[in-house]
Amino acid sequence: MKKFIAITLLSAVSSMSMAATISLPDYLVFTSIDGQPTEQSSTIDINQGEHLVELRFFEVFRSGADDTNFVKSDSLYWSLNLTNDEDIKVSTKDILSTKNAKSFISSPVITLNSASMSNETVTLVNHEELMALIMKQHRKMMSQ
Repeated sequence: MKKFIAITLLSAVSSMSMAATISLPDYLVFTSIDGQPTEQSSTIDINQGEHLVELRFFEVFRSGADDTNFVKSDSLYWSLNLTNDEDIKVSTKDILSTKNAKSFISSPVITLNSASMSNETVTLVNHEELMALIMKQHRKMMSQ
C-alpha cells in the first residue's frame, strides 16, 4: 500500500512539473527566455505562463565549392502565453536560399503546430518593434 501511495504521489508531482517542449527549425535558435540567456539550441522545455522568447536566425548557404554565405539575424522576439504542457513544433516557409533567408528576417513569421494548435501563425518582432510595443503599453497604463 505504501508503495502504491508513493508511486501515486510521484506521478502527481511529476505531472504538475511538466513543461511544454518547443522545437524550432535548425536555422532558428533560442537565445533567451524572459531575459535569461539560454543554451543556444533549437529545442527548449518551458513552463506554462507568459514568456518573452528571444530567437536568432543563422544559416549557411553554399552556392559552390568556394562560395559560402552566412545569413544571420539580430534578435527576434516572440511573446508567448503557454496554457498547455504540450509539444509545439515551429516551422516557417521554406528557406532554401539567401534571398529566402533575408526575406524571412525582414518579415519573420513562424507557424505553430501542437495537439491544440493547427497552423497558428505568429509574427516575430525585432528590438525596435519590441521597444515601440513596450512604450505603447506604458503610455496606455499611465493614462488610466
